Amino acid sequence: MQRVTAVAVVVGVGVGYGYFGAAMAGAQLTLAPALGLTVAEQGTLFAVPVLGMLLGVLVAGRVVARAGRRGTLLAASAVVGVVGGASPLVADLVWLDATRFVVGVAFGVSTVVVPIWVAEAAPAGARGRVAVLYQVSTVAGIVAAFLLAYALGGWRVVLGVTAPLAALAVVLLHGAPETIPGTAAPGAARGTVAELFGPRYRTLTGFVVVLGTLVQLTGISAVSNFSPLIFAGMGYRGELALLVLPAVVQVSGLLAALASAATVERLGRRATLLTGTAVMAAGHALLVLAFSGDGGRGGTVLGLAGLLVFTVGFNAGLGSLLWIYAAEGYTDRLRSAGATALLLPNLTANVLLAQFFLGALTAFGGAATFAVLLGVTALSWLYLFRVAPETRGRSLEEIHAYWQAGRRWPAY
Repeated sequence: MQRVTAVAVVVGVGVGYGYFGAAMAGAQLTLAPALGLTVAEQGTLFAVPVLGMLLGVLVAGRVVARAGRRGTLLAASAVVGVVGGASPLVADLVWLDATRFVVGVAFGVSTVVVPIWVAEAAPAGARGRVAVLYQVSTVAGIVAAFLLAYALGGWRVVLGVTAPLAALAVVLLHGAPETIPGTAAPGAARGTVAELFGPRYRTLTGFVVVLGTLVQLTGISAVSNFSPLIFAGMGYRGELALLVLPAVVQVSGLLAALASAATVERLGRRATLLTGTAVMAAGHALLVLAFSGDGGRGGTVLGLAGLLVFTVGFNAGLGSLLWIYAAEGYTDRLRSAGATALLLPNLTANVLLAQFFLGALTAFGGAATFAVLLGVTALSWLYLFRVAPETRGRSLEEIHAYWQAGRRWPAY
């Protein structure tokens, strides 16, 4: 029962998060011309919710301390439902940016809480598998966003579906247990971000901060947000190609995440990470070749293959296991602060890519843009090879001791 409840929560919240992130990518083809948006204004539609997530990450610890894990997720899902449903009612850039900022705040809070809740609520032997299912459900939401954009057409309906998905999350959360009750006591002990850089935790925190930054700088959010425009740049035309092909790419990622969920406890975290990151680099290399050609059929096939390979690699490795390292490594009191340490650099890099990726793609071309992302991905693999530990089968106490001892496993 404990495992079933954990799965229900991560699926309910993850699908809504994935859908919200990709809904604008699908709606963009009709929204941008309808409102006459420039390249920079289109970038704000993706950057503003990430700025909201940054604020949500910063306040999440205080909210959790008062409302508890479950109460926080319930409140965040309710905000997403109400504000997300109101967002497409007014065809105005300022209104869209404002409502997307508020929804971003709610998702920023839930993004901190879900991995913590998984680490505390899921059985030890299933923690990795349940954490991977959060990525699976997120990708499922992305797939749904592209397919609905193709089937429904209008941008208002596509954006409005965020509301019923949030309502589903609220229903699922009502049956979830509270792992650590909230407290309104002003003096209640809870971890701070500053404490993470003390002698006991600085090794883990350094790993978490670098990992969170590298994940975004490999370009995953930019590839997801601007998939239709990337396909258009490779020579694809028509809504079928520009909306269904991104969904196909994400389905491949979904299958990869499912495979990772089934094998991660058997293969281990480290091997999964290294293999997935190497596959991501191969995908970027194919994209460089695709954009370096003359735009003929060979380039479009290479480009589709590159996006498929990159997305498979990310969802099988970094995307599935990013959160579990921070959730496992910190003690109960510091898990919220640890998630914040992971998310702040991650979201900062996400903002930069959301705002400037499309401009770089337009100004410098796909070959140069993806060559830079290839270099970052190669550096990420080297970093993971040197630093990422294998935590499969280890208790939380052993993992805590490993990081606090400067990356040495306890002798017992």
